[in-house]
Amino acid sequence: MNFMTSFYNNLSGYGKGHNNFDRITAFIKKQLILVPLAALIFVASCEEDATKIGRGILPASDFENIVTTDTFTLQLFSRYTDTTKSVDPSVSFLGKLQDPFFGLTATDFVTQLWLYESWPELGLLHVDSLKLTIGISEIIGNMAGTNHVNIYEIDEFLHKDSVYYVNRNVPIKQLLGSFEIPVFTEGDTVLTVHLPVEFGEELLRDTTRLFLSNDTADFRNYFNGLYFEYVQTDDNHMLGVDLIGGNTTLSLYYSDGDTISRSYLFLTNSKCVRYNRYLRDFETADPEKKIKYINQPFLDTLAYVQSFDGVYTKIVMPGLEGLKDQMPIAINKARIYLPVYLEENVYTEEMIPGQILARYVDSTGVKRYLDDYNLSASFLDGEYDYINNRYSLNIVNFVQKYLDGNIPEPAIELFLPGFSGINLIMRANGASLSPVMEVAFTELY
Repeated sequence: MNFMTSFYNNLSGYGKGHNNFDRITAFIKKQLILVPLAALIFVASCEEDATKIGRGILPASDFENIVTTDTFTLQLFSRYTDTTKSVDPSVSFLGKLQDPFFGLTATDFVTQLWLYESWPELGLLHVDSLKLTIGISEIIGNMAGTNHVNIYEIDEFLHKDSVYYVNRNVPIKQLLGSFEIPVFTEGDTVLTVHLPVEFGEELLRDTTRLFLSNDTADFRNYFNGLYFEYVQTDDNHMLGVDLIGGNTTLSLYYSDGDTISRSYLFLTNSKCVRYNRYLRDFETADPEKKIKYINQPFLDTLAYVQSFDGVYTKIVMPGLEGLKDQMPIAINKARIYLPVYLEENVYTEEMIPGQILARYVDSTGVKRYLDDYNLSASFLDGEYDYINNRYSLNIVNFVQKYLDGNIPEPAIELFLPGFSGINLIMRANGASLSPVMEVAFTELY
């Protein structure tokens, strides 16, 4: 349009003495001089990134809508430590489970006893009987055959502020007895065993110590606690014992000086110091299925997560390191997809966890839940997707904190909530349907 307007104006300005051909030829020569110059300016302007054109003219808010999406590969490693802390478990487990991939897991526990009341200062004639009632909260696996529980008196004071690890040896004072465990039927919730009368007499050897106090040595110093060990013919089940619901009690029946039958109650509750032990033997797994690399820098095609604070998976996200070079950026989306490995009759969909959790290691070495989980469990997600046969984790807050320099390593650890006895195997490094992370972010200027 500019060319035609200029052509018309210049054409009409020619006076007499010039024919039309001369006028047209002169005008075209003049315009051809400008064409290369315009082309040169256009090419120079194209050398700058298209997303940066006009940044000095348009407001910065116009560019905050430019979102980049990328997909990163992940590195998965199987890790295990037997120095995990046992932190005041609400349920303690007795028994053993054998798994073709993970091998043998054995569990037992230690607990203090609590006094229902101080000794009533009545005369004592003799101990009539001593009955231990154990509250059973759940049964994992299939109970079969003849099984026994061994009960010991321990030989150490349990400190409230002490740390007890799941692999520690238990100092034992004496064996109180080995008792046969009947096969539980549906609806059974308690297990009752009768302890030796001699043990009851030892408990009452100094009735002035039957009190509780935070200011002086009390019953907990006088009698340290009990250790429960479960012996079974087959490594195929565990018993969950309720230690805080008031269902695990020790009832001592005695006759006083007036030959009146009386009872005195010991119990377990949330105030008792207690800890679980988890002992593992990975070498007992099926030789063709057992975990090949634990705590080794090899990229296996499978990754493992085990119940009872066992094997966990460390996920390293090397792609996030490159994003630091593009800071400042705002993370709009960060989601990990973890395909599950299934095997007929061993790891079917009915036999895998409904949810997984994630944590990270802070700069002091402490393991912490992701902020995405602290917001809510549903925000983190981690639920099993039965349609796509995978788990997904929303870790947008974790990624942002890492890029901002508040988390030292672009890595998280997967573990299982609770103690269900159910384990998880995922496809990993280089396998078909390998895990990936999708990230969407906005560059800020």
